[in-house]
Amino acid sequence: MNATAAAGLLHLIAAEPTLLAAAPADAGEADLDHRARDEDHPCLGCGGAARCAIVVDSATAGPRWLDLCSACWHVVRRANDLTGGE
Repeated sequence: MNATAAAGLLHLIAAEPTLLAAAPADAGEADLDHRARDEDHPCLGCGGAARCAIVVDSATAGPRWLDLCSACWHVVRRANDLTGGE
């Protein structure tokens, strides 16, 4: 995934957060580790095995899981920094 695709992915998630699975509002570090290490989820970016899990808080849909492989996580994080997102 390149930075342009990552920025598009971030825009899509913001526009339609229901594409992501609902996450618990009080997810802690143990929940993130369990989802990333003990569960089998595809990377939203490339479809490979997700190794990173974060919770994205959507104003319209509440907390949502964002599952990414390590490579896509780095590209999405960089694109988020470049576009001024949080």
